[in-house]
Amino acid sequence: MDTNAQPDTEQPDNESSGYAIVPMAAAAALDASAFSKVNASDAVPATWEERARKAWEYYVEEPLVKNCVNSWRTFAVGDEIKITSDDETLKDDAVNAAWRLNVSEFIKDMILQLLVKGDAVGFKRYAASGQDIEEVVCVNPVSVKVKYAQGELIEAKQYAEDSGSASDPIDLPVDQVIHLKWDAPGFSPRGNSLVLPAFQAIELLRDYRRAEQAIAKRWATPFRLLKVGGAFGQKMVMPDQRMLEQVRDMVNKMDMKSGLVVPFYVNVETHGTDGQVLNVEDKVKEVKEDIVVALGLSRSLVTGDGPNFATASVSMQKMMVMIREIKQAARKLLDWVFDDWMELKGHADKSLQFIFNDLDPSDAVDFKKLLIELYDRKLISRSSLQLKMDLDPDIEAANRETERKNIDLMDEKQVKPVVDMVVSGIMSVPSARKMLGIPADGNDLDTEAHIHYTEELEATAATSLCDECSHFNPDSNRCRVHNTERTFDSPACRFIDRRES
Repeated sequence: MDTNAQPDTEQPDNESSGYAIVPMAAAAALDASAFSKVNASDAVPATWEERARKAWEYYVEEPLVKNCVNSWRTFAVGDEIKITSDDETLKDDAVNAAWRLNVSEFIKDMILQLLVKGDAVGFKRYAASGQDIEEVVCVNPVSVKVKYAQGELIEAKQYAEDSGSASDPIDLPVDQVIHLKWDAPGFSPRGNSLVLPAFQAIELLRDYRRAEQAIAKRWATPFRLLKVGGAFGQKMVMPDQRMLEQVRDMVNKMDMKSGLVVPFYVNVETHGTDGQVLNVEDKVKEVKEDIVVALGLSRSLVTGDGPNFATASVSMQKMMVMIREIKQAARKLLDWVFDDWMELKGHADKSLQFIFNDLDPSDAVDFKKLLIELYDRKLISRSSLQLKMDLDPDIEAANRETERKNIDLMDEKQVKPVVDMVVSGIMSVPSARKMLGIPADGNDLDTEAHIHYTEELEATAATSLCDECSHFNPDSNRCRVHNTERTFDSPACRFIDRRES
Protein backbone atom coordinates (compact mmCIF):
# COMPACT_ATOMS: atom_id res chain seq x y z
CA MET A 1 0.00 0.00 0.00
CA ASP A 2 1.32 3.42 -0.88
CA THR A 3 1.23 5.39 2.34
CA ASN A 4 1.45 8.75 0.52
CA ALA A 5 -1.54 8.18 -1.74
CA GLN A 6 -4.75 10.07 -1.10
CA PRO A 7 -7.68 7.95 0.09
CA ASP A 8 -10.49 7.16 -2.33
CA THR A 9 -13.92 8.52 -1.77
CA GLU A 10 -15.28 5.07 -1.02
CA GLN A 11 -13.13 3.32 1.61
CA PRO A 12 -12.58 -0.43 1.85
CA ASP A 13 -14.36 -2.38 4.59
CA ASN A 14 -11.17 -3.00 6.56
CA GLU A 15 -10.51 0.72 7.03
CA SER A 16 -14.08 1.57 7.97
CA SER A 17 -14.00 -1.08 10.70
CA GLY A 18 -10.82 0.34 12.21
CA TYR A 19 -8.08 -1.64 10.49
CA ALA A 20 -5.15 -0.17 8.56
CA ILE A 21 -2.47 -2.25 6.84
CA VAL A 22 0.94 -0.60 6.77
CA PRO A 23 3.53 -2.40 4.61
CA MET A 24 7.11 -2.54 5.89
CA ALA A 25 8.28 -3.34 2.33
CA ALA A 26 6.73 -4.10 -1.00
CA ALA A 27 5.52 -7.69 -0.64
CA ALA A 28 5.97 -10.02 -3.57
CA ALA A 29 2.75 -11.23 -5.08
CA LEU A 30 2.17 -14.94 -4.49
CA ASP A 31 1.09 -16.34 -7.84
CA ALA A 32 -0.36 -19.84 -7.67
CA SER A 33 1.38 -20.69 -10.93
CA ALA A 34 4.76 -20.19 -9.25
CA PHE A 35 4.47 -23.49 -7.48
CA SER A 36 4.54 -25.66 -10.57
CA LYS A 37 5.50 -24.86 -14.13
CA VAL A 38 5.34 -28.53 -15.08
CA ASN A 39 3.06 -31.02 -13.39
CA ALA A 40 4.97 -34.05 -12.16
CA SER A 41 2.49 -36.39 -13.80
CA ASP A 42 3.14 -34.72 -17.19
CA ALA A 43 6.92 -34.74 -16.79
CA VAL A 44 7.62 -37.30 -19.56
CA PRO A 45 7.39 -35.73 -23.06
CA ALA A 46 5.69 -37.64 -25.87
CA THR A 47 8.45 -37.66 -28.50
CA TRP A 48 11.96 -39.01 -28.32
CA GLU A 49 13.51 -35.67 -29.28
CA GLU A 50 11.69 -33.87 -26.48
CA ARG A 51 12.70 -36.53 -23.96
CA ALA A 52 16.33 -36.26 -25.06
CA ARG A 53 16.31 -32.47 -24.71
CA LYS A 54 14.63 -32.71 -21.31
CA ALA A 55 17.16 -35.29 -20.10
CA TRP A 56 20.03 -33.04 -21.18
CA GLU A 57 18.42 -30.10 -19.38
CA TYR A 58 18.26 -32.16 -16.18
CA TYR A 59 21.89 -33.23 -16.61
CA VAL A 60 23.07 -29.63 -17.03
CA GLU A 61 20.90 -28.04 -14.34
CA GLU A 62 20.59 -30.71 -11.64
CA PRO A 63 23.85 -31.48 -9.78
CA LEU A 64 22.50 -34.78 -8.47
CA VAL A 65 21.73 -36.04 -11.98
CA LYS A 66 25.13 -34.90 -13.28
CA ASN A 67 26.96 -36.63 -10.42
CA CYS A 68 25.14 -39.91 -11.00
CA VAL A 69 25.69 -39.96 -14.77
CA ASN A 70 29.34 -38.92 -14.45
CA SER A 71 29.83 -41.61 -11.81
CA TRP A 72 28.65 -44.34 -14.17
CA ARG A 73 30.94 -43.03 -16.91
CA THR A 74 33.89 -42.89 -14.50
CA PHE A 75 33.22 -46.38 -13.13
CA ALA A 76 33.15 -47.88 -16.62
CA VAL A 77 35.67 -45.90 -18.66
CA GLY A 78 37.87 -44.11 -16.13
CA ASP A 79 39.85 -41.01 -16.94
CA GLU A 80 42.20 -42.50 -19.54
CA ILE A 81 42.13 -45.20 -22.22
CA LYS A 82 45.40 -47.03 -22.82
CA ILE A 83 46.21 -48.76 -26.11
CA THR A 84 48.61 -51.70 -26.33
CA SER A 85 49.62 -54.36 -28.83
CA ASP A 86 52.12 -57.16 -29.30
CA ASP A 87 53.49 -55.20 -32.26
CA GLU A 88 55.44 -52.20 -30.93
CA THR A 89 55.27 -50.33 -34.23
CA LEU A 90 51.49 -50.71 -34.38
CA LYS A 91 51.22 -49.71 -30.74
CA ASP A 92 53.20 -46.50 -31.27
CA ASP A 93 51.23 -45.59 -34.41
CA ALA A 94 47.91 -46.28 -32.67
CA VAL A 95 48.87 -44.17 -29.63
CA ASN A 96 49.82 -41.29 -31.94
CA ALA A 97 46.58 -41.67 -33.88
CA ALA A 98 44.55 -41.73 -30.66
CA TRP A 99 46.26 -38.54 -29.51
CA ARG A 100 45.74 -36.85 -32.90
CA LEU A 101 42.06 -37.82 -33.08
CA ASN A 102 41.52 -37.13 -29.34
CA VAL A 103 39.92 -40.54 -29.01
CA SER A 104 39.61 -40.49 -25.20
CA GLU A 105 37.48 -37.34 -25.24
CA PHE A 106 35.47 -38.70 -28.16
CA ILE A 107 34.65 -41.88 -26.21
CA LYS A 108 33.70 -39.93 -23.08
CA ASP A 109 31.45 -37.57 -25.07
CA MET A 110 29.76 -40.48 -26.85
CA ILE A 111 29.16 -42.36 -23.60
CA LEU A 112 27.74 -39.20 -22.04
CA GLN A 113 25.31 -38.69 -24.95
CA LEU A 114 24.40 -42.38 -24.83
CA LEU A 115 23.54 -42.34 -21.12
CA VAL A 116 21.81 -38.96 -20.99
CA LYS A 117 19.91 -38.92 -24.29
CA GLY A 118 19.71 -42.66 -24.93
CA ASP A 119 21.44 -42.26 -28.29
CA ALA A 120 24.97 -41.62 -29.50
CA VAL A 121 25.90 -40.78 -33.07
CA GLY A 122 29.51 -40.70 -34.22
CA PHE A 123 30.92 -39.61 -37.58
CA LYS A 124 34.40 -40.17 -38.98
CA ARG A 125 35.85 -38.05 -41.74
CA TYR A 126 38.54 -39.50 -44.03
CA ALA A 127 41.57 -37.62 -45.27
CA ALA A 128 41.56 -36.42 -48.88
CA SER A 129 43.94 -39.25 -49.80
CA GLY A 130 41.54 -41.81 -48.41
CA GLN A 131 44.40 -43.51 -46.56
CA ASP A 132 43.76 -42.15 -43.09
CA ILE A 133 41.07 -40.92 -40.72
CA GLU A 134 41.16 -37.17 -40.36
CA GLU A 135 38.60 -36.64 -37.63
CA VAL A 136 36.06 -38.41 -35.40
CA VAL A 137 33.12 -36.32 -34.26
CA CYS A 138 30.44 -36.82 -31.61
CA VAL A 139 27.23 -35.60 -33.29
CA ASN A 140 24.22 -34.35 -31.35
CA PRO A 141 21.78 -37.28 -31.78
CA VAL A 142 18.77 -34.95 -31.57
CA SER A 143 19.84 -33.36 -34.86
CA VAL A 144 20.03 -36.71 -36.68
CA LYS A 145 17.16 -38.69 -38.22
CA VAL A 146 17.94 -42.38 -38.68
CA LYS A 147 16.21 -45.13 -40.61
CA TYR A 148 16.63 -48.87 -40.13
CA ALA A 149 15.78 -51.88 -42.29
CA GLN A 150 16.23 -55.45 -41.14
CA GLY A 151 18.06 -54.17 -38.10
CA GLU A 152 20.65 -52.33 -40.20
CA LEU A 153 21.17 -48.58 -40.44
CA ILE A 154 20.31 -47.58 -44.00
CA GLU A 155 19.96 -43.81 -43.73
CA ALA A 156 21.18 -40.95 -41.55
CA LYS A 157 20.27 -37.33 -42.17
CA GLN A 158 21.45 -34.42 -40.07
CA TYR A 159 19.29 -31.32 -39.71
CA ALA A 160 20.23 -27.93 -38.36
CA GLU A 161 19.70 -28.03 -34.62
CA ASP A 162 16.39 -26.68 -33.31
CA SER A 163 15.00 -26.59 -36.83
CA GLY A 164 13.68 -30.14 -37.02
CA SER A 165 12.69 -31.34 -40.47
CA ALA A 166 12.02 -27.82 -41.74
CA SER A 167 15.58 -27.29 -42.98
CA ASP A 168 17.44 -29.06 -45.76
CA PRO A 169 19.21 -32.08 -44.29
CA ILE A 170 22.76 -33.23 -44.78
CA ASP A 171 23.14 -36.85 -45.85
CA LEU A 172 25.63 -38.70 -43.66
CA PRO A 173 27.19 -41.73 -45.37
CA VAL A 174 26.16 -44.72 -43.27
CA ASP A 175 29.60 -46.31 -43.68
CA GLN A 176 31.02 -43.30 -41.80
CA VAL A 177 28.37 -43.29 -39.08
CA ILE A 178 27.94 -45.29 -35.90
CA HIS A 179 24.67 -45.22 -33.99
CA LEU A 180 24.44 -46.61 -30.45
CA LYS A 181 21.21 -47.08 -28.51
CA TRP A 182 20.86 -47.44 -24.75
CA ASP A 183 18.31 -49.72 -23.13
CA ALA A 184 16.40 -50.44 -26.33
CA PRO A 185 15.59 -53.53 -28.43
CA GLY A 186 17.22 -54.00 -31.80
CA PHE A 187 14.10 -53.08 -33.77
CA SER A 188 13.74 -49.72 -31.98
CA PRO A 189 15.18 -46.77 -33.96
CA ARG A 190 15.97 -44.87 -30.77
CA GLY A 191 17.26 -45.65 -27.29
CA ASN A 192 16.01 -44.63 -23.87
CA SER A 193 17.74 -42.15 -21.61
CA LEU A 194 19.21 -43.35 -18.32
CA VAL A 195 17.56 -40.28 -16.77
CA LEU A 196 14.07 -41.15 -18.08
CA PRO A 197 12.90 -43.14 -14.99
CA ALA A 198 13.78 -40.14 -12.81
CA PHE A 199 11.81 -37.53 -14.79
CA GLN A 200 8.83 -37.39 -12.44
CA ALA A 201 10.99 -37.38 -9.30
CA ILE A 202 13.12 -34.54 -10.72
CA GLU A 203 10.04 -32.45 -11.51
CA LEU A 204 8.68 -33.17 -8.03
CA LEU A 205 12.00 -31.98 -6.56
CA ARG A 206 11.73 -28.80 -8.62
CA ASP A 207 8.14 -28.32 -7.43
CA TYR A 208 9.33 -28.46 -3.83
CA ARG A 209 12.05 -25.91 -4.58
CA ARG A 210 9.65 -23.54 -6.37
CA ALA A 211 7.10 -23.79 -3.57
CA GLU A 212 9.73 -23.10 -0.93
CA GLN A 213 11.15 -20.17 -2.87
CA ALA A 214 7.72 -18.66 -3.61
CA ILE A 215 6.59 -18.84 0.01
CA ALA A 216 9.92 -17.57 1.31
CA LYS A 217 9.83 -14.66 -1.14
CA ARG A 218 6.27 -13.75 -0.12
CA TRP A 219 6.85 -13.85 3.62
CA ALA A 220 10.34 -12.37 3.60
CA THR A 221 8.65 -8.93 3.50
CA PRO A 222 6.67 -8.57 6.73
CA PHE A 223 3.73 -6.18 7.06
CA ARG A 224 2.24 -4.40 10.07
CA LEU A 225 -1.44 -4.54 10.98
CA LEU A 226 -2.80 -1.59 12.98
CA LYS A 227 -6.06 -1.97 14.88
CA VAL A 228 -7.42 1.47 15.74
CA GLY A 229 -10.26 1.99 18.21
CA GLY A 230 -12.57 -0.37 20.07
CA ALA A 231 -13.76 -0.78 23.64
CA PHE A 232 -11.25 0.09 26.37
CA GLY A 233 -12.92 -0.37 29.75
CA GLN A 234 -15.72 2.14 29.98
CA LYS A 235 -14.39 4.10 27.00
CA MET A 236 -15.32 3.39 23.40
CA VAL A 237 -13.18 4.81 20.61
CA MET A 238 -14.76 4.90 17.17
CA PRO A 239 -12.13 5.98 14.62
CA ASP A 240 -13.02 8.01 11.61
CA GLN A 241 -11.11 8.24 8.38
CA ARG A 242 -9.03 11.14 9.59
CA MET A 243 -7.93 9.23 12.72
CA LEU A 244 -6.93 6.23 10.64
CA GLU A 245 -4.79 8.37 8.38
CA GLN A 246 -3.19 10.15 11.34
CA VAL A 247 -2.28 6.83 13.01
CA ARG A 248 -0.91 5.49 9.75
CA ASP A 249 1.23 8.57 9.13
CA MET A 250 2.43 8.55 12.75
CA VAL A 251 3.60 4.93 12.55
CA ASN A 252 5.30 5.46 9.19
CA LYS A 253 7.33 8.36 10.58
CA MET A 254 8.53 6.40 13.63
CA ASP A 255 12.05 5.03 13.92
CA MET A 256 11.66 1.25 13.83
CA LYS A 257 14.96 0.76 15.61
CA SER A 258 13.68 2.44 18.77
CA GLY A 259 10.31 0.67 18.81
CA LEU A 260 6.77 2.01 18.47
CA VAL A 261 5.02 4.42 20.81
CA VAL A 262 1.27 4.56 20.12
CA PRO A 263 -1.92 5.72 21.92
CA PHE A 264 -3.87 3.25 24.03
CA TYR A 265 -6.52 2.81 21.33
CA VAL A 266 -3.96 1.56 18.76
CA ASN A 267 -2.96 -2.12 18.65
CA VAL A 268 0.03 -3.01 16.42
CA GLU A 269 0.64 -6.53 15.05
CA THR A 270 3.57 -7.54 12.84
CA HIS A 271 3.19 -10.53 10.52
CA GLY A 272 6.37 -12.04 9.14
CA THR A 273 8.15 -15.31 8.45
CA ASP A 274 7.35 -17.25 11.63
CA GLY A 275 5.83 -20.56 10.65
CA GLN A 276 5.24 -19.48 7.08
CA VAL A 277 8.14 -20.96 5.14
CA LEU A 278 7.43 -24.47 3.93
CA ASN A 279 9.57 -27.17 5.55
CA VAL A 280 10.26 -29.76 2.88
CA GLU A 281 13.67 -30.99 4.02
CA ASP A 282 12.52 -34.56 4.71
CA LYS A 283 10.52 -34.80 1.49
CA VAL A 284 13.40 -33.39 -0.56
CA LYS A 285 15.76 -35.98 0.95
CA GLU A 286 13.33 -38.77 0.08
CA VAL A 287 12.89 -37.50 -3.49
CA LYS A 288 16.67 -37.23 -3.96
CA GLU A 289 17.02 -40.86 -2.89
CA ASP A 290 14.39 -41.83 -5.43
CA ILE A 291 16.31 -39.97 -8.16
CA VAL A 292 19.58 -41.71 -7.34
CA VAL A 293 17.86 -45.11 -7.31
CA ALA A 294 16.12 -44.32 -10.62
CA LEU A 295 19.55 -43.57 -12.09
CA GLY A 296 20.76 -47.07 -11.29
CA LEU A 297 22.42 -46.85 -7.88
CA SER A 298 21.02 -49.16 -5.22
CA ARG A 299 19.03 -47.78 -2.29
CA SER A 300 21.28 -49.65 0.15
CA LEU A 301 24.21 -47.57 -1.10
CA VAL A 302 22.30 -44.34 -0.72
CA THR A 303 20.70 -44.96 2.67
CA GLY A 304 23.08 -47.45 4.26
CA ASP A 305 20.27 -49.95 4.73
CA GLY A 306 20.44 -53.56 3.69
CA PRO A 307 23.21 -56.21 3.82
CA ASN A 308 26.90 -55.52 3.77
CA PHE A 309 28.52 -55.58 0.34
CA ALA A 310 31.03 -58.12 1.54
CA THR A 311 28.23 -60.64 1.00
CA ALA A 312 28.04 -59.76 -2.73
CA SER A 313 24.50 -58.44 -2.71
CA VAL A 314 22.14 -58.58 -5.68
CA SER A 315 22.22 -54.81 -6.05
CA MET A 316 25.98 -54.89 -6.38
CA GLN A 317 25.77 -57.50 -9.10
CA LYS A 318 23.29 -55.30 -10.93
CA MET A 319 25.71 -52.39 -10.80
CA MET A 320 28.49 -54.55 -12.20
CA VAL A 321 26.27 -55.65 -15.09
CA MET A 322 25.52 -52.02 -15.94
CA ILE A 323 29.20 -51.08 -15.81
CA ARG A 324 30.01 -53.95 -18.19
CA GLU A 325 27.31 -52.75 -20.60
CA ILE A 326 28.83 -49.25 -20.68
CA LYS A 327 32.27 -50.78 -21.23
CA GLN A 328 30.91 -52.80 -24.15
CA ALA A 329 29.59 -49.62 -25.75
CA ALA A 330 32.98 -47.93 -25.30
CA ARG A 331 34.82 -50.93 -26.81
CA LYS A 332 32.41 -50.94 -29.76
CA LEU A 333 33.28 -47.30 -30.42
CA LEU A 334 37.01 -48.00 -30.20
CA ASP A 335 36.69 -50.94 -32.61
CA TRP A 336 34.71 -48.72 -35.01
CA VAL A 337 37.57 -46.21 -35.06
CA PHE A 338 40.64 -48.43 -35.06
CA ASP A 339 39.49 -51.43 -37.13
CA ASP A 340 38.99 -49.13 -40.07
CA TRP A 341 42.21 -47.24 -39.30
CA MET A 342 44.30 -50.45 -39.16
CA GLU A 343 42.89 -51.60 -42.51
CA LEU A 344 43.80 -48.27 -44.08
CA LYS A 345 47.33 -48.51 -42.62
CA GLY A 346 47.88 -52.13 -43.71
CA HIS A 347 47.58 -53.67 -40.24
CA ALA A 348 44.38 -55.62 -40.82
CA ASP A 349 46.03 -58.90 -39.71
CA LYS A 350 47.10 -57.46 -36.35
CA SER A 351 45.20 -56.54 -33.21
CA LEU A 352 44.98 -53.83 -30.57
CA GLN A 353 43.96 -54.08 -26.92
CA PHE A 354 42.22 -51.31 -25.00
CA ILE A 355 42.65 -50.92 -21.25
CA PHE A 356 40.31 -48.72 -19.23
CA ASN A 357 41.54 -46.97 -16.11
CA ASP A 358 38.30 -47.86 -14.41
CA LEU A 359 36.99 -49.31 -11.16
CA ASP A 360 36.19 -52.98 -10.70
CA PRO A 361 33.60 -53.30 -7.91
CA SER A 362 34.27 -57.02 -7.64
CA ASP A 363 37.74 -56.20 -6.30
CA ALA A 364 37.78 -55.30 -2.60
CA VAL A 365 40.22 -52.40 -3.01
CA ASP A 366 38.43 -51.01 -6.06
CA PHE A 367 35.10 -51.39 -4.33
CA LYS A 368 36.31 -49.18 -1.50
CA LYS A 369 37.46 -46.67 -4.11
CA LEU A 370 33.96 -46.82 -5.61
CA LEU A 371 32.38 -46.09 -2.23
CA ILE A 372 34.72 -43.15 -1.65
CA GLU A 373 33.95 -41.88 -5.16
CA LEU A 374 30.22 -41.99 -4.41
CA TYR A 375 30.76 -40.18 -1.11
CA ASP A 376 32.90 -37.49 -2.75
CA ARG A 377 30.14 -36.92 -5.33
CA LYS A 378 27.64 -36.58 -2.44
CA LEU A 379 25.64 -39.58 -3.64
CA ILE A 380 25.90 -41.50 -0.35
CA SER A 381 26.12 -40.34 3.25
CA ARG A 382 29.07 -40.70 5.61
CA SER A 383 27.11 -43.25 7.65
CA SER A 384 26.44 -45.35 4.53
CA LEU A 385 30.14 -45.24 3.65
CA GLN A 386 31.11 -46.37 7.13
CA LEU A 387 28.55 -49.19 7.23
CA LYS A 388 29.66 -50.59 3.88
CA MET A 389 33.26 -50.56 5.11
CA ASP A 390 32.34 -52.44 8.29
CA LEU A 391 32.80 -49.37 10.49
CA ASP A 392 30.41 -48.43 13.28
CA PRO A 393 29.26 -44.79 12.74
CA ASP A 394 28.82 -44.21 16.50
CA ILE A 395 32.33 -45.45 17.30
CA GLU A 396 33.83 -43.40 14.48
CA ALA A 397 32.01 -40.27 15.69
CA ALA A 398 33.43 -40.80 19.19
CA ASN A 399 36.92 -41.36 17.78
CA ARG A 400 36.73 -38.16 15.71
CA GLU A 401 35.67 -36.22 18.79
CA THR A 402 38.61 -37.65 20.75
CA GLU A 403 41.06 -36.81 17.98
CA ARG A 404 39.68 -33.30 17.77
CA LYS A 405 40.46 -32.72 21.45
CA ASN A 406 44.02 -34.10 21.21
CA ILE A 407 46.83 -31.89 19.96
CA ASP A 408 50.03 -33.20 18.47
CA LEU A 409 52.85 -31.41 20.34
CA MET A 410 55.18 -32.03 17.42
CA ASP A 411 52.85 -30.22 15.04
CA GLU A 412 53.77 -26.53 15.09
CA LYS A 413 50.53 -25.58 13.34
CA GLN A 414 48.52 -26.98 16.26
CA VAL A 415 50.72 -25.74 19.11
CA LYS A 416 51.55 -22.20 17.92
CA PRO A 417 47.98 -20.77 18.20
CA VAL A 418 47.80 -21.94 21.82
CA VAL A 419 51.19 -20.39 22.62
CA ASP A 420 50.16 -17.13 20.95
CA MET A 421 47.03 -16.95 23.09
CA VAL A 422 49.10 -17.43 26.25
CA VAL A 423 51.57 -14.73 25.18
CA SER A 424 48.69 -12.33 24.40
CA GLY A 425 47.05 -12.98 27.74
CA ILE A 426 43.96 -14.55 26.21
CA MET A 427 44.59 -17.93 27.83
CA SER A 428 46.16 -18.86 31.14
CA VAL A 429 49.12 -21.22 31.41
CA PRO A 430 47.12 -23.93 33.26
CA SER A 431 44.43 -23.85 30.56
CA ALA A 432 47.07 -24.12 27.85
CA ARG A 433 48.69 -27.07 29.60
CA LYS A 434 45.32 -28.80 29.86
CA MET A 435 44.56 -28.21 26.16
CA LEU A 436 47.99 -29.48 25.12
CA GLY A 437 47.73 -32.50 27.40
CA ILE A 438 50.77 -31.47 29.48
CA PRO A 439 50.59 -32.49 33.17
CA ALA A 440 50.47 -29.62 35.65
CA ASP A 441 53.55 -28.94 37.80
CA GLY A 442 54.13 -27.12 41.08
CA ASN A 443 54.86 -23.79 39.40
CA ASP A 444 51.36 -23.43 38.01
CA LEU A 445 49.13 -20.80 39.53
CA ASP A 446 46.30 -22.18 41.61
CA THR A 447 42.77 -20.93 41.12
CA GLU A 448 42.91 -18.16 43.76
CA ALA A 449 46.27 -16.92 42.55
CA HIS A 450 45.02 -16.87 38.97
CA ILE A 451 41.96 -14.84 40.01
CA HIS A 452 44.18 -12.39 41.90
CA TYR A 453 46.46 -12.13 38.87
CA THR A 454 43.52 -11.44 36.60
CA GLU A 455 42.18 -8.75 38.95
CA GLU A 456 45.56 -7.03 38.95
CA LEU A 457 45.53 -7.00 35.15
CA GLU A 458 42.05 -5.54 35.12
CA ALA A 459 43.02 -2.86 37.62
CA THR A 460 46.03 -1.95 35.53
CA ALA A 461 43.97 -1.76 32.38
CA ALA A 462 41.28 0.38 33.97
CA THR A 463 43.40 3.50 33.76
CA SER A 464 44.89 2.73 30.34
CA LEU A 465 43.75 3.40 26.77
CA CYS A 466 43.91 1.31 23.62
CA ASP A 467 46.55 3.45 21.94
CA GLU A 468 48.94 2.56 24.78
CA CYS A 469 48.64 -1.16 23.91
CA SER A 470 50.86 -2.94 21.39
CA HIS A 471 47.90 -5.05 20.25
CA PHE A 472 46.17 -1.92 18.94
CA ASN A 473 46.76 -1.05 15.28
CA PRO A 474 46.33 2.73 14.92
CA ASP A 475 46.28 2.57 11.12
CA SER A 476 43.15 0.39 11.00
CA ASN A 477 41.84 1.18 14.52
CA ARG A 478 41.66 -2.55 15.21
CA CYS A 479 42.58 -4.75 18.16
CA ARG A 480 44.51 -7.88 17.24
CA VAL A 481 43.42 -9.72 20.39
CA HIS A 482 39.68 -9.13 20.04
CA ASN A 483 39.81 -8.85 16.25
CA THR A 484 37.37 -5.96 16.40
CA GLU A 485 37.45 -2.26 15.60
CA ARG A 486 38.43 0.08 18.48
CA THR A 487 39.27 3.74 18.96
CA PHE A 488 42.51 5.19 20.28
CA ASP A 489 40.77 6.55 23.40
CA SER A 490 38.87 3.36 24.22
CA PRO A 491 39.64 1.86 27.66
CA ALA A 492 42.20 -0.90 27.39
CA CYS A 493 41.18 -4.42 28.27
CA ARG A 494 42.96 -6.72 30.70
CA PHE A 495 45.10 -8.11 27.89
CA ILE A 496 46.97 -4.82 27.56
CA ASP A 497 50.58 -5.07 26.51
CA ARG A 498 52.12 -1.61 26.80
CA ARG A 499 54.10 -0.27 23.91
CA GLU A 500 57.82 0.16 24.30
CA SER A 501 58.72 3.79 24.92
